[in-house]
Amino acid sequence: MMLENYDPLIIFNDKISTVHDRIQHETNQTRIFLNALFNQTLQESKTRKKYCEICLVRHVSFEGHHVAGRKHDHRQITACIPCHNILTGTQKLWDSRWWDETESEVLRLSFLYHGVYDVLKLISAKRQDSLYSQIADSIIPMVSYLQNGAQN
Repeated sequence: MMLENYDPLIIFNDKISTVHDRIQHETNQTRIFLNALFNQTLQESKTRKKYCEICLVRHVSFEGHHVAGRKHDHRQITACIPCHNILTGTQKLWDSRWWDETESEVLRLSFLYHGVYDVLKLISAKRQDSLYSQIADSIIPMVSYLQNGAQN
């Protein structure tokens, strides 16, 4: 046994680099996902992926989930039926103004932020990755600010 193969400094620096690379990869994947969502055109919103964007399952039935609600924005993600049911269930608990159409751009934007929050929290739970939850938690003040400042 060669003791130099077990040098703590080398071993732990290697482990730290591995964790750093994983976090960097997840951060980049999250950035790509959110950029695609926010830049999504109406036509693109109608296209379904071949996997659930939440839990990554394949080979099941998929549905489109309107992130802000159908009345408030066209942007959608592809979700398996169980994930879609969870997301729709959480939307039904939002600010009661969500149920009605609104002319308020601020309120519609607040619903988009709230929807992204829900999506990121569910991704975090399904994939067991706290990075998504940390990003979601960081937008809570923005959701509150927008909803409190919005007029119907």
